Amino acid sequence: MNTALGIMNTALGMVSAVLLMITPAVAASLDGSARLNCAIQAVMVCHDQSSCVRGTAATVNMPATLKIDLGERMVTGAATGRTARITSVGRGEGRLLVQGEETGKRGIAWDVVIAEASGVMSGAVLSHEGGFLMFGACSPG
Repeated sequence: MNTALGIMNTALGMVSAVLLMITPAVAASLDGSARLNCAIQAVMVCHDQSSCVRGTAATVNMPATLKIDLGERMVTGAATGRTARITSVGRGEGRLLVQGEETGKRGIAWDVVIAEASGVMSGAVLSHEGGFLMFGACSPG
């Protein structure tokens, strides 16, 4: 019994050591120093305060995957070639904060928050007509 417990403790120790080595590598690659691919997994669309509907990226005419390039200060991914200019980038407490706006006729503001350690992403797109929240995950790309 002690031998089995010792083997299990050794295995757990090795797994913990590997995870500790991997986590900084993943975090470093999600810090915005490389382009990010962010898959949109779910969307909540609200046209007014009383009605919100769950959907997908297609529900709001978004591509399934956003490509975020902080060096170029650009978000791409749409098959139409549409892009969005990044106007602000910040970092705080392990999160990458990316914002933009389109001040034309539609007057849209958007924000994406990415957890650097895990790649978990959430974002919001707002206009005078309503808006939507998006949830997903980012990876280096």
